[in-house]
Amino acid sequence: MPNGTATKMWALPNATLTVPQSLLAHGGADELVEIPCPAYLIEHPKGLVLFDTGCHPAAADDPVGHWGPFAEALQINYPKELLLDRQIQALGYKMDDIKYVIVSHLHLDHTGYLHAFPNAKFLIMENELRYAYWPDTHLRDVFVFKDIVPTRNFDWLELQGDFDVFGDSSLHLLKTPGHTPGESSLYVHLPNRSILLVGDTLHLRMQFDTLAGMPLDTDPAQSSLSIQRIKALRDLHEASVWISHDPEDWVEFPHAPAPIE
Repeated sequence: MPNGTATKMWALPNATLTVPQSLLAHGGADELVEIPCPAYLIEHPKGLVLFDTGCHPAAADDPVGHWGPFAEALQINYPKELLLDRQIQALGYKMDDIKYVIVSHLHLDHTGYLHAFPNAKFLIMENELRYAYWPDTHLRDVFVFKDIVPTRNFDWLELQGDFDVFGDSSLHLLKTPGHTPGESSLYVHLPNRSILLVGDTLHLRMQFDTLAGMPLDTDPAQSSLSIQRIKALRDLHEASVWISHDPEDWVEFPHAPAPIE
């Protein structure tokens, strides 16, 4: 069996949102939590990979103008120095250097820079694009049409299930639906450790105990099954789990400019 590794990875900070814990997980408290919305840049011998893209730069100046009235409930903090293109350039790369963009799902805090990579190959689970264009009525606010439409003619690869991105076991895209129909996670095998980037399959560590999703999930039963899957993979492979929005995880792991190897 192939046993390749990605060379290194950087966690790129982006905007933070302040929301009630109860919005992030069933059983959460009413207290406010400031959550990060990072992207992850992964260096691999076959090319640079970006996992998720953070928030749109227009949201730094006018979140309501770009996201609509829903933004008023999110209390965004988005310093200009945390714009994704500035961080990638600070690491010595150009935006055009990114060959692959992997999208965990298409909520507004993950799709902000999709438009910036017209020459990249995009990987996403099936049904996510279709659902984002016409979501259930009560979930339409969390999909921003104008983030997605510019990518209509991009090179999208829609996957039916788990996918070994480079065929060497270094990056495995995992189907973990429930939060959205095409929610996915990424298993990253690095030289010295393995990390599961779980997108929004979980939002807070407490969900490992409750196995409960969050109020904006499209399929709560599937969400619970996907959390159980991540928990099993964590234990079987002795991998670290990085919950993108969990502030405890953000403090625990290194982030750019420090690499993870």
